[in-house]
Amino acid sequence: MHHSINRSIEFSSNQALTGWGPSSHRDPSSNSDVASTSDTATKTLDKICSTVDRLAGCDEAQVNAPSDVQSSSVQDDSASQSLAALLPQSRFFSGSDIEFCSIATTAEECTPGQLVVYRIGVDCPVELIAQALARGAAGILTEQVLPAPLPQCIVSDTDQALAEITAKQLIDENGSRPDQRLLTIGIVGETGKSTTALALAQVLRDIPCRVAYQTDLGYSDSITTDISGQSIIGGAEIVSRISEAADAGAAVTILELDAGVLRCGGYDQVGLDMLVIVGRNSGRTDFGPSPVDCALERVDCDGVVVVSAEDRRSVRVVEASGLTYLTYGVDVDADVSLKTIEVADGVLTALVRHESRSSMMESLLGQGFLAESIVAAAAVGVATDNPLVQITESLSKLRELPGRCQRVAVEDWNVAQASPSMVLDVAGTPRRVSFVLDAVRRQMQDSAPACLPMNAKVQSGSNRRAKMWCVLAVSDADDAETLALYGRLLETKPDQCVLTCDPKSKERFLSLSHDVLDGVEDCASMRLVADQERAIAWATQCASSNDTVVVVGGVDRSSPHAQRENLARLQQLMEGLQRESAEAASPAKPKSQASTSSATKLKVFNPDS
Repeated sequence: MHHSINRSIEFSSNQALTGWGPSSHRDPSSNSDVASTSDTATKTLDKICSTVDRLAGCDEAQVNAPSDVQSSSVQDDSASQSLAALLPQSRFFSGSDIEFCSIATTAEECTPGQLVVYRIGVDCPVELIAQALARGAAGILTEQVLPAPLPQCIVSDTDQALAEITAKQLIDENGSRPDQRLLTIGIVGETGKSTTALALAQVLRDIPCRVAYQTDLGYSDSITTDISGQSIIGGAEIVSRISEAADAGAAVTILELDAGVLRCGGYDQVGLDMLVIVGRNSGRTDFGPSPVDCALERVDCDGVVVVSAEDRRSVRVVEASGLTYLTYGVDVDADVSLKTIEVADGVLTALVRHESRSSMMESLLGQGFLAESIVAAAAVGVATDNPLVQITESLSKLRELPGRCQRVAVEDWNVAQASPSMVLDVAGTPRRVSFVLDAVRRQMQDSAPACLPMNAKVQSGSNRRAKMWCVLAVSDADDAETLALYGRLLETKPDQCVLTCDPKSKERFLSLSHDVLDGVEDCASMRLVADQERAIAWATQCASSNDTVVVVGGVDRSSPHAQRENLARLQQLMEGLQRESAEAASPAKPKSQASTSSATKLKVFNPDS
């Protein structure tokens, strides 16, 4: 079954950009209406013709170019492809087929014989039609009929159509789909996808075999690593990435599946040999299939599903699908289980079990908070017939991932003892924020309630109960319901809370904070600071040396490069604040008696002053 959300056909979105749009409904018998309609058509045609004339000079320059350049720009007719054969379910306007040589990246870069793609709400239809006519495009791939004398292919979703074209082209080139040339593993869930993907890559890389991955933190084709592209991709781009990994000699590719792309059919051209379901996946409150349902449809009939034993909703869905599945869990009965022995000083000591086999391991990943991601990666290693001892050794090599329950501390031991502990997490969803706050609270409760610091500069105030300070940054991408959930979490989870926003959302901070306060009963218990850096500084100054400051959200996740830059900026800021806090906590040096006596002065009281 194919799940997708077809985009509605709206002409009004381009009216402000193009200056032409549907006029109001009037009496067709009116002469003024006829005149206005003809004027609108004339203006539209004039815009297209003027743009074509403007671009004619570029075409003449291209014609007068040297023969070697001209021969490289002219496409070979023998390489032409039939769009009707690639998209048999599509409909055509102004013809029954489109013969094209390749797909143009943009209309401005189109060459003769290429296919131009029109995206509703992204491209200007007048400019695109003019560019296509002037540059000799073979046709237009669109979701709605355009007023252009060019052959047009009408599809329900251009992104899905491009993915289908790319997949079929790669089948003709290699004889099979890209996902069939290597072991394809997908990871879906509300929390822990990136951590599980990178932990799994570490396990499979030690087999040894070449592993490619596509995660929120970067992309690798098993040879090179790239962090410059978009963090969330689908459609034709993900198909091309898998093909590149197979060409590079990768034996396994690991895909972090985005919930929105799944529901829109962005992975319909990718078949999964194995699916890993992480986190606790809650039921949907809106219309449409859940991401887990969409991901299960992409699993091959002989595929394997790895699911948490504690996620009963997902287990029931997997059982109903009839697929083979393997369960995992932390401190519960499962096919692959992790028994927590101790979590001390950010080090997790645990025992991994499978049937009659067991193996001890230690992990510094996420200060011991990410045990569920660790055992999920171990379950995949077991499913691929790897020795349990080798799996635990591989997982113990992972130290820290940026922005995933990352502990921020300076190297100076005296400064670390005199300043509050600090944790940085990218968050992004209320469930992730809840997970981080609960994990930090458990660690604080497991630590000794009262201890004397070994650093003499630290004043003995540790008898006071340690507090958790939370600095949460919201953004424009959060809707009102999500913001209200954030407010409920800030009021119930931490001891002190500070609400702020990412740098791009300062102008709307007031309205965003009102939505957050809708989920709060005691509004006076929350401090609002629009600037994120000032909010973190205030919480660090107010916290004592045995407190913990948790900074969540406020990270640009549009690309892995932007995410890493933001995390590095916040980490540098937090380390500087720790040094300032340690200096402020150190006692002042006693003054000498001579200086004290010389500084002592009496002030005569004057009632008239």
